Parts: sequence; C-alpha cells; structure tokens
Amino acid sequence: MITFLSLNMKQQNINNIFRNKSKSCFLRLVKHQGNMRVNSRSTSMCSVSQQLSALFVCLSVFLCQVPQAASQDLTRFSQMASQINYQTTNEDTWQHSILLSQDDSFLLQWTPLEDQVVFRITVRTRGYVSFGLNSKPTMDGADIVVGWVHSGKAYLQDRHGEGNQEPMVDRQQDWSLQSAFENDTHTVLIIARAYDTCDSKDYVISHDTTHILWAWHPDDPVNIEHAHPRLHYHAWRRGTTTALLLDRGQEALPKNVLPAYVHGSTLGHRFPLLREPETKHWFLMNQHIEVSGAQDTVFWCNIFKRPDIRIKHHAVRYEPMIKPGSADNIQHMMVYECSSVSPELDAALDQLAETTGHECNQGSLAQLGYTCNHVMAAWTKGSKGVTFPAEVGYPITPDGTKFYMLEVHYTTGGQSFYDSSGLKVVYTPELRMQDAGVISLGLSPNWKQLIPPRQKTILSSGHCVGECTKAALPPSGIHVFGTMHYTHDLGRKVKIRHIRDGEELEPISQDNNHQPDYQEYRHKSQPTRVLPGDHLITECQYNSFERSSITLGGFKTQDETCLSFIYYWPRVELSVCHSKPSLSTVLHSLGIEELASGTDPIKIRRPIELAGKTLEWRLLNYNWKEQFQYFQHATATGTFSPTCLTRGHSVIEELEDMDYKFPIVKVPWAEKSMCHENRGPQLVAKTERLISGDGFEPKSEYMRDGQANTKR
Repeated sequence: MITFLSLNMKQQNINNIFRNKSKSCFLRLVKHQGNMRVNSRSTSMCSVSQQLSALFVCLSVFLCQVPQAASQDLTRFSQMASQINYQTTNEDTWQHSILLSQDDSFLLQWTPLEDQVVFRITVRTRGYVSFGLNSKPTMDGADIVVGWVHSGKAYLQDRHGEGNQEPMVDRQQDWSLQSAFENDTHTVLIIARAYDTCDSKDYVISHDTTHILWAWHPDDPVNIEHAHPRLHYHAWRRGTTTALLLDRGQEALPKNVLPAYVHGSTLGHRFPLLREPETKHWFLMNQHIEVSGAQDTVFWCNIFKRPDIRIKHHAVRYEPMIKPGSADNIQHMMVYECSSVSPELDAALDQLAETTGHECNQGSLAQLGYTCNHVMAAWTKGSKGVTFPAEVGYPITPDGTKFYMLEVHYTTGGQSFYDSSGLKVVYTPELRMQDAGVISLGLSPNWKQLIPPRQKTILSSGHCVGECTKAALPPSGIHVFGTMHYTHDLGRKVKIRHIRDGEELEPISQDNNHQPDYQEYRHKSQPTRVLPGDHLITECQYNSFERSSITLGGFKTQDETCLSFIYYWPRVELSVCHSKPSLSTVLHSLGIEELASGTDPIKIRRPIELAGKTLEWRLLNYNWKEQFQYFQHATATGTFSPTCLTRGHSVIEELEDMDYKFPIVKVPWAEKSMCHENRGPQLVAKTERLISGDGFEPKSEYMRDGQANTKR
C-alpha cells in the first residue's frame, strides 16, 4: 500500500507522468500502483491514503513551471492529510534531521535519493516558511525556497538572495512541491530538488559544507495570487546553521522537541538511532584545570586508565562534553592509545593517571610523544562526535591498551580560565562484526609548510606513500567508512586524493567549502577500499589574503596545518602516515641555493646576492607578490620526506631518510558535471597539471583563475 511519503514510488510515477502529461496523472498513478483497470469510476477502488499519495505527487509535477507562486487547491484534503501523515510514516523514513531554531520551532528533515534530495520542513507557524542553501552564511547568493498554505491551497516559490533585500523569484523554478498542509499550529512542506539544476541561481547540493538559512513569519505573504507576492519581513524569526547534507552519520534528535500531539499525530516523538541493549559510558574529562593565558596556545594532556572490564568491548560512539563558556577556546581534542613497552613506563603512566594532567610539553608528559600516538578518537571544532556504523566498533580489551591520553588544544586569547571539557565514549560488550581503526594522514605540522601572505589560493599536500600502505595494510586492504578534515583558520578546501598504479580514483573525501569552525565527521554511505601500495594525498587549499606576513605550519592556532583522519576496518597497527617538505624543496622555493654551515642563526651562502642574510630574513622579506608562481610550482613539484608510524615505531626504518617526489598520475580523476554549460576555469585541474609536470603556467593566467575560484 502506498503511504503519504512513499518517495521512491513517487519518483517512478513522476517519470511516467512526464511521458504523457495529457492523460490524467491521478489515474496513471493509481494504475501504476495497483495494475488495475483504470477509468473514471475506478477511483472508488482506491483507499484514501492511496488517493492522497497519488494526488500530491500529481500536484508536484505541474508546480513551479513559471516564475509565480505555484499553488494547488488542497481544501478537500488538507485536514485529512494532517490527521494521517505521521500515523502512516515511521520517523526513520527520514535519514537526517536538524533542529534549526533554539526554541525547537523549525525542524528540517531530509533524505538523499539517487537523483534528488527530498526535504520535510515542519515549522510552528501558520504563515510562510523560508529555507535556503548557500556556501556562506548570508542571504546574498543563497538558493531560497518559500512556501505556505492559504485557504486550502499550497504555494511554493524558487527564489534567490541578492544582498539583504527580499529574495527574488527565479525565472527557472527548480524546487518541486511533493505535499503540504497546515493545522492549528504548524505548517509542513515536503519539497524536492535535483542535486544540480544547472541554474546559476541555484546551489549545487554536494559533499561540501553547506550553510542552511531559515526564516518564518506568522502571516502569509501579501498578494499571494500575484507572480511576485510580497513577503513580510521575518525580523528575529531567522537563523543560519552549518551542516553536511550528504556525508552525515547516524544521529538522533532529543525526544519531545515539538508538541507531542498535533491533531492526533505524534509530531514530537523521536526514536533514538543508537539502539544498544547494553551500553556504558567512559568519561575522559579534564577536571577543573587552569589554562594559563600567558601563552596563546596551550596543549593539555591527561592520562586515563581503561575501563575496568573483563571481556572485550566495542566503543560505538564518542561525543564532546564541552564546559559552558569554553567552546570558543577549544580547537581540537584527541584520544591516543599509549603503548606499554616496559614496567617502568607503566609505572610512570599509572602515576600520571592519578593527576589532573599537565601541559603536554612539560615534565614527564613531554617524553610520551612516541608512546601515546596511536589515535583512538579525534574531535575537531564544530563536530558533534562520531557514531560508528552498526557493523563496526573500536576495540577495548582487558589484555590490550591499558592507558589512554586525552590531548586538548586550547586557545586563550591572553586570558586564563578553568575548564572541565573532554570526550564521552559509549561502549558495549555486544561486539560488532569488525574492529575499527583510525589513521592520521597529511602534513606533519612543522615550519617547512609555508603559507605566503596576501594570496587567495595556496596549495599544500601531505603524502601517505605507497611503500607505507604496502607494508602496513593486509592483502585485502582496508575499508574507509568515515573521514575528518582538520586545518586552522586559513583552510578553505580539503581533499583526500587516492592514486593506484598511476590512476587517480575518486577522492576518498572532498570539501570545496571547508569551514575551520565546522570540521565535522563525514560518514561515507559506501566505504572506499584502500589496497596495499595505494598512495593517498591530503590536499589543502588556503586563503591568506587578510594576513600581512608569512604563516608557517605548526601546532599553534596562528600556525597552519593540513591533516585528515580516516576511520576504517579491519583495524591495523598503522597510526600515522604523514610527510613533510624536504629542506632542499623549501630552499629551492625561496630561491636559496645553499646555506652556510655552522651558523647560528642560519645564514645563506648562495646565491651571492643573498650571502650573509639569515633564513628568517628571507622568509620575512621574500617578494611573494612577484615570486608566488615560482614558489607554488617549486613546492608542488619538489621532494618530501614520508613518515609511516605504528605505535611510535617506524614501519619502514629507512623511509624517513629518503626523498620522494609526487607520484606520476597517468590518468587523473575528473569530476563528471551534470550540466553541459561551461562553468569557468578550474584552479584544481590547473594545479594538478602543475604537480604532474605538464608545464608551468604564466603568472597572469594562474592568478586570474585563482581569484575566480576563490571562496570566502
């Protein structure tokens, strides 16, 4: 039987309708669902819910074909729909949900399908509802849809933002109304849109970080039958939220976020997606520690003993526990396993576990860098945590790792404060099929990563070389089910490139609208298989246009970094697969031929015009405006030193002493466009040509493309 929200059936029926609009779409839908003989009398054979489903799908086909407020008469059905909608639909029908307003008045739910995304918008209002998507948190350039129900008619308009004025109606209407109704308290819209409409006024729904705009008003627009009805100003009834529309993991809304019953429907009831019969909580939390404002960046390390368990358990979720008022001061949190290599080390860790921790670079904790380096959990600013897929769990065993280290990266702004933040780990004795692991990829944070000032696009890359994956991965490889990207303030794009035998495969993960304040865990709907010998590249693009001096790679907040974390199964011992530019590459990119030996500070020997100058002087006085192309080409095609670590030990001892070059990519990966129009120059493709050695681009052309493709 067809229910009110049978979306898959609807899409098939819509395809049938487009083949022959002249026939009764209602009757065609009934015929499709029941294979019955159809004529004007056969509608009595259908149930009420079947007729409603068919009718609402039919209505959506003929909406939004001209730039005016598309409407349909729902007088006969609106009250009936409000009574059956939630009774015939399980809440799990919708894959994702977000409460957009703090007062729980605006609920957004959606499900990505093969060729479109379907959204349900539930708002506590009987006026108009506005919902928008954009690459930035502003109305300007946003793809906006406005809908309302008035006197039994449903209206929907595709609009776009121009500045902060009332959104303009699009000439091309691309949002379709699947169904709509209102009752005494709420308005509900179910709408759909293709991922890419090929309309320059529409937002392309992709794996990029998205800014969701929302607004509502208690009244319907003025002159609703007009092609351009006027919207009442929403005033305070608005907001923005940053989210991933596609790469979202499991999530659960709080119960009773909306009134429990609306005309007999259980509108507010939520079913938690984490259904473990028996779960336990392990809190790795700092306890009222004082973070000194004497320095801008503080790394605090705290040692914890594993839970008291007698059998193997699986961690199935972890989430941040942020003390109120500390959110702006915490950049990231990591949990590392500590290797047990000697009784003396165990005794030292046991003693540290009885304390509230210390700064990571002080005392005995400073010596634990290679002991506690196997990543168990990674949290970056903006993330709500990680929920593992149903078949995967992170192992915690009674005879395995005994000590774990929580590392918290604080920024102080020169002010001292107290904090009690950390991570909560949810674990269970009911084991899943696979043991999960986490591998850190990218650039080892160090000064050899150079970010020139006043540039809108700078590329840095960190390599996980094929020799490392060949030595560390099993013959059948690993399956990557999730990723997390991490940069500091200048990061704008991040991509994990995947190269196998000279062919570049689809990126494991990619975000062309990376937001440093929202670096959420990304769940892959289909895991990516990584085989021994595969070469992985974490590629980061930065925008330093607002900075007047060079930025170096490093751990401090004002430094930069380029890291990714991959979550995978089955678990292996590999924990870190990084690289860093070789010294020769750094010197070459700065026009330095040779350094003088035995000088402090380091001085330049050649070329002769720089002889006697210090390396620091060269970094601060380099003519980046004139030499940027040369610098970017030198760093992109230069050599690097790889790092391949497992629990503090190198997988291949001699690996870090060798210089590697960018792998030869015979078949580069190119994203297929759904549209035939020319979308303009692509900086990424041009950069990849530079890296692969296909030629050096003239500065004027490179910079023009860089400016044209810069976001933020």
